[in-house]
Amino acid sequence: MKHIIITTLAFISLLDAKPKFTDQQIAAMTPQYFKRNHSAPKLTGLKIYSEKGERIYQVEILVSRNRSNDDLSFAVSALANMGQYAKKPFKKYVVVMHSNMRGKGSDICEANSRCTADYMIRKQVTYDHWYKKCVTFING
Repeated sequence: MKHIIITTLAFISLLDAKPKFTDQQIAAMTPQYFKRNHSAPKLTGLKIYSEKGERIYQVEILVSRNRSNDDLSFAVSALANMGQYAKKPFKKYVVVMHSNMRGKGSDICEANSRCTADYMIRKQVTYDHWYKKCVTFING
């Protein structure tokens, strides 16, 4: 009986485990994530890199003036959803937003990956907590 319980628990944990992908695989899947949603912003760039010992997952998007908040939300959510499958966890998600408005520079949103997953995936923190504690903006 003990053997059956241990085998069952091991099987359940295998079913619950998420597949893990390399950076190259994550980078290859990201454009498809954006393409499959008709309301997604246009993905113009993608980079996975390390800086000061922190792994960073970055996308660049083209945002429209009327949808910039929705475009940013989609991009951060995409990073959180894709990032949870990385073999090596990311420390930070970065969204570079290029505007289609003449004379407006790029805006950059940096989000702590763990806190972002707590909000967007695990639903453990509120939007206000996430926005105030986990995100910073740099205006270009």
